[in-house]
Amino acid sequence: HKVITLTDHDGKMTALERNGFPYKVVIAAMGVLGGAMGVIINTNGILFAAVIRDMGFRAGDLSVYYTILYLVSALSVTFTSRWFFTARHRAVMAALGTLYTAPFAAMCLYSRLWHWYAAAAVSGFGYSCMLVSVTTTLNNWFAARRGMVAGVALSASGVTGALLAPVFARCIQAFGWRPTALLIGALAFMLIVPAGAFWLIPDPSECGCRPWGEAPAAEREAPSTTLSVPGYVFVLCMIALAGTNALFQFNLQLPLFARSLGWSLAAGAALTSCSMIGNIAGKVVLGMAIDALGVYRAAVLLAGAMASAFVLFQTFPGFFPVLCLGGVLFGGCYSVGSMLLPQLALAIWGRQAYRPYVSRLSAVNSFVAAFSGSAFPYLYDFTGGWTAVLVLCFADCVAAGLIFVWLGRWAGKR
Repeated sequence: HKVITLTDHDGKMTALERNGFPYKVVIAAMGVLGGAMGVIINTNGILFAAVIRDMGFRAGDLSVYYTILYLVSALSVTFTSRWFFTARHRAVMAALGTLYTAPFAAMCLYSRLWHWYAAAAVSGFGYSCMLVSVTTTLNNWFAARRGMVAGVALSASGVTGALLAPVFARCIQAFGWRPTALLIGALAFMLIVPAGAFWLIPDPSECGCRPWGEAPAAEREAPSTTLSVPGYVFVLCMIALAGTNALFQFNLQLPLFARSLGWSLAAGAALTSCSMIGNIAGKVVLGMAIDALGVYRAAVLLAGAMASAFVLFQTFPGFFPVLCLGGVLFGGCYSVGSMLLPQLALAIWGRQAYRPYVSRLSAVNSFVAAFSGSAFPYLYDFTGGWTAVLVLCFADCVAAGLIFVWLGRWAGKR
């Protein structure tokens, strides 16, 4: 019998006719970021708080782990992202996922501070292009409702972080931090590698599809002339995005922040869970705001919410419900690098030219985050409190909000 295949006007099957493959890509994105960010990064502060207490390390000394991880990630993201998009992406994602998770699982064997530093170097290379590959892949697959789809997919990191933070805290109390580290690394591997290797296809044309929501070729308008973008626009984007994105490093210090205020380790885990709730809601709300209001106004709202969080942290240190509200608002910082960065680059440079700028801005973000991960705990060690950190973070959010306002006006004139 003859097999009849329904095609669109391009001669390619639409996304929905290819067994719902775009939604498989969304599931793959959720698996990769849920393991890379939700399981490891978003709960790492709970594990490291126990490591500091057991091993006698200073908070600033162990935080160098984050500096090394993000510095290596910044130096290698351009290479690994090009490797992912031009080589065999399945093998690349499997290799990077293994390099990222294996050193973390091996923490159960570490006994010297330099062991954590060496693990950070290997993990940083594996982690480098995961965010870029996921966000760019989603932009390639979806032409309509791009913000909402990205928000739903990227919120997986917050879901896993919110659910697993109290679980890992109880595992540490029951079994110790070494078995818990092995559990975290194994769980992250099981989420990242299968999803990334099988379903994270970077280009819909590989499956004979066109992006979901894109009109057939006969109905599409000819591409408009590419507008030149001044170099200072990239600099302003770099300052605003890198500054606010680096604030997510403060989430890793929330357990220590809560303990410095007199709250228990369980309260610190609850505050981390609140920030993960903000991570989830922030990405979904930001995606909807981008679709409804545009990326520039949505960015201003995000900066305002983050600034409000640090005001609450400083003003109500003894009222835990208000601290939890601040944690929810602060969780929006996770949307900066994962959602706001690619959408802002897409709006400024256009679909045909934005991908290199995503890699460059991500590299700058990782470079700044590498030093902020150490700067926050060292400021705490040297000043004896978190006031200086909170004031610095608040000023950063205000400055970023002003930059986003200017970018919106510049884009309107252009």
